[in-house]
Amino acid sequence: MTRPADFSFSHRLRVRWMEVDAQQVVFNGHYLTYLDVGISEYWRAVGLPYPEGVKHEQGDIFVRRNTLEYHAPARLDDWLDIGVRCERIGNSSITIAWAIWAQGRLLVTGETVYVHTSLLTGKSAPVPESIRLQIELHAQQQGVHRIVCGTWKDMADAARAVRIAVFVQEQGIDESEEWDDDDAGAIHAVASNLAGLPLATGRLIFMGQQAGHAKIGRMAVLRSTRGIGLGDQVLKTLMGEARSRGVGHLSLNAQVSAQAFYARHGFTPDGEMFDEVGIPHQRMSITL
Repeated sequence: MTRPADFSFSHRLRVRWMEVDAQQVVFNGHYLTYLDVGISEYWRAVGLPYPEGVKHEQGDIFVRRNTLEYHAPARLDDWLDIGVRCERIGNSSITIAWAIWAQGRLLVTGETVYVHTSLLTGKSAPVPESIRLQIELHAQQQGVHRIVCGTWKDMADAARAVRIAVFVQEQGIDESEEWDDDDAGAIHAVASNLAGLPLATGRLIFMGQQAGHAKIGRMAVLRSTRGIGLGDQVLKTLMGEARSRGVGHLSLNAQVSAQAFYARHGFTPDGEMFDEVGIPHQRMSITL
């Protein structure tokens, strides 16, 4: 019997109108699309966001085989739970078992085999140990990320990689606007997977601030790894660093689109919105 508890990861989505036929039953081909969504979320949760997670090890993964068995139909507006687990890691293959339920009804079961390929040779290559470790630790419900704090001298390469990807490449900020003198005196936090792939960053500024006050800034999370809580972890880490240094008051300039994120952590608006590098911002603060 296939049960949700048999799977180390699950993702929920809702059946849309465009996915059903005239009888409002999901067309059979859409289940592979549902699987693809579930697998993408699985890699993100495992600490291997696609494609950065595998390309960091000079590789990529390609589907070699899909098998599926239909047990019952999904219908319009059903909530689908997609269960995913790694069944086996061979020399160069990764076998994923999966299943889909709707309100507890088993709809589809299947298996997907991926082949790990070297970007250098274009041929199949052994699955790197770092990828095996991420998958195995996730299956054991252990942590698959680490957060390290340090000076700009120690953290510059990793923090710079995330900030360029988010602020310069994604948001279109001129790179000359990104770097300032505050980096040198700040404490920088970087979240990475266990292979050292930088995924998120932020900084804590003391220089130029009033006694007992510090400022959080340059909070950034790679787009491919958002939604799993890394931003929360980086922010909590920086807040903890501030407390450990006797800081009683923190402020930050939040992009308005991220204002709700900071509000969840107790930050409140302070003053009027303003423009910074062409993006609406809101100053926010908190008393620790």
